Amino acid sequence: MKPEILEEASEIWFGPQHVSAHGWATKLTLVGDYIVECDPNAGYFHRSAEKCLEFRDFRQGSLIMERICMMEAFLSEYPYIAAVEKLSGVEVPERAKIMRTIMLEANRIHSLQFWMGQFGGELGLFTMLLWPWVDREYFLDAFEELTGSRHTVSYNTPGGTRYDFTPEFLAKLDKAIVRLEERIPVFDEMLAGSPTFKLRTQGIGHYTAKQGLKWGLSGPNIKACGIPMDLRKDDPDPNLAYGMIDWEVPVTENPDHPGECDAFDRTRQRFAEIATSVDIIRKLLPLLPEGEIVDPKARAKANRLPEGESYGRVEGTRGVTTLWLKTTEKAQTPYRAKIRGPCFASYYSLKHLVPGLRFADFVVVFGSLDPYPGWWDR
Repeated sequence: MKPEILEEASEIWFGPQHVSAHGWATKLTLVGDYIVECDPNAGYFHRSAEKCLEFRDFRQGSLIMERICMMEAFLSEYPYIAAVEKLSGVEVPERAKIMRTIMLEANRIHSLQFWMGQFGGELGLFTMLLWPWVDREYFLDAFEELTGSRHTVSYNTPGGTRYDFTPEFLAKLDKAIVRLEERIPVFDEMLAGSPTFKLRTQGIGHYTAKQGLKWGLSGPNIKACGIPMDLRKDDPDPNLAYGMIDWEVPVTENPDHPGECDAFDRTRQRFAEIATSVDIIRKLLPLLPEGEIVDPKARAKANRLPEGESYGRVEGTRGVTTLWLKTTEKAQTPYRAKIRGPCFASYYSLKHLVPGLRFADFVVVFGSLDPYPGWWDR
């Protein structure tokens, strides 16, 4: 900054106690109410998840992972499961592959409903805080029917799944999806049709696809620039069912600025993500075969793993989520685990996005990136 600006500047901390900060602390340098510098800070939400994984066996580790981001517990535990399956060589039954994929997409919808309410509430649209959060309860009812828990579901296990679909669960899942399909046009009109929401989001938090890729953005935050980058399509996991059906990667095109996006485009992209998840679930349910839900030999194979390294990943709600495992010979616990969450990159991008904006715009940009602190402070 120029010396004359420094004389006028003041520093404030946005978080960690602020309700819109989600547990993070960001130091902002202001001149008046204009942001001139942004300094993201980690460490206020740290729970040592990577170290905790070194003291859990290979069937317990997924419980640590799902608590990093309980909004997408089915998705956040999966990279660990995938890494263990690669090292142990277990087989996943066809029924389990389809069930896993259905639950990953149902969980993606739930997480996006949570974001929708949180983002609307932070912008002062209080109805948007309440209505999507009421609707997500229908998905939580289905999760509870299937697993006995609403958030920490512990569903996937090396070699398959822990719980089979039941008629009661399928009925609740269908009820949740039918209600969602009825309500999404209402929510779309409440946001995209709101002059106030457009005024707060259009042209705010703007970046190009080239910049987003340079910063390491993924998921909706890069697909909003029109880039169809999605692990589900680009590199389908053999133990999931995305390759069994035809579906399109959702992208958002800004008609005035192709290859770029703002907070409004990122909102539109997440509505497209919900529609795609519904389409995937609808197409997979009729393909569900009879059979085992877990490899009978998985428990023994995953008890002690050979020496090696493995890498698991998934297209999460907020972007690409990965985990690297290193093991020693006949290990019962990992020697080392390294988590790469999607929100490290999206949060750090604020350093480039918010300077020049007004203080009130910070919450808009922050919320439009859909951050979650556990993916940074892991």
